[in-house]
Amino acid sequence: MKKVITILPIMAMLMSLSSCAIMFNGSKKKVNIITQNPGSEIFVDGQRVGTETASVKLQRKRDHLIVVKKDGCKSATVPLDREFQMGWVFLYLFVNPFAVITDAPSGAWYGFDQNQVLVPELSCEK
Repeated sequence: MKKVITILPIMAMLMSLSSCAIMFNGSKKKVNIITQNPGSEIFVDGQRVGTETASVKLQRKRDHLIVVKKDGCKSATVPLDREFQMGWVFLYLFVNPFAVITDAPSGAWYGFDQNQVLVPELSCEK
């Protein structure tokens, strides 16, 4: 009986440290951004990430804002919204409710509404 009392807290602790969403999804997601204007600059959340095309790893736990700029053209803004993936919650309820402890703060149970962003052609002065 004493062994069972010792083993149960250890098992509970180990279960709380493992989570499916963080193992399979990770806390970041790779997103490809493609523009249709040669020489345009791509900014994500205010930071320049490339020209014309960019592949960036973004945190899943928050929304992001993509802005494309080019001299002489009107900037284009594209929101990249996160989506809650309800399947992870159902898995936690039935398999490992302790996993919420690690997945909630990491944002691993979120995805983005798109994995590839095609920015529309910018309106330029001629």
